[in-house]
Amino acid sequence: MENSSKDTRPPKPGEAQDEPLMSSEEKERLQAEVGEAKALAERNLDLAKRIQAEFDNYMKRTQREKDERVKAANDKLLYDLLGFLDDFERALASKGTPEEFRCGVESVYINLRSLLQSKGLIETSCETFDPGKHEALCVGEGEEGKVLEVYQKGYYLGPRVIRYAKVKVGKCSDRGESDG
Repeated sequence: MENSSKDTRPPKPGEAQDEPLMSSEEKERLQAEVGEAKALAERNLDLAKRIQAEFDNYMKRTQREKDERVKAANDKLLYDLLGFLDDFERALASKGTPEEFRCGVESVYINLRSLLQSKGLIETSCETFDPGKHEALCVGEGEEGKVLEVYQKGYYLGPRVIRYAKVKVGKCSDRGESDG
């Protein structure tokens, strides 16, 4: 009867067990697999660190190149504007008549406007109020939604608004007639 009932509890420390859990060959094979897995993990970690460092260097390099392009564009624009500074200095130093002075300033204005347009600057149209182009400073009596007065012109640079036009907008004064 002793043979028919088997003890299924795990052996306590120090108790002898009838069969070994695994052979020494199997232990060696598993240890070799663990060693290979550790080596692979170290190679992958090293590779990940290298890729991260390369990416960080790429980001720094592209930011540096972007900054250099912006600086070069600013340098070019400032170089172009220096001619207008020279023109204004000559105008202020001239001893001409007020009419000659005005004519010279108008010429500088036309040249400056032409330069800005060549760089892509476009003046905002100001006929009908559009909150995407205009900033309403006040409302006056007039046709609903019509721009009545422009206080400051607005401008686009390509598709972007770089300055909203500051305007006075019309609003109908016929209140209460449709309210029954």
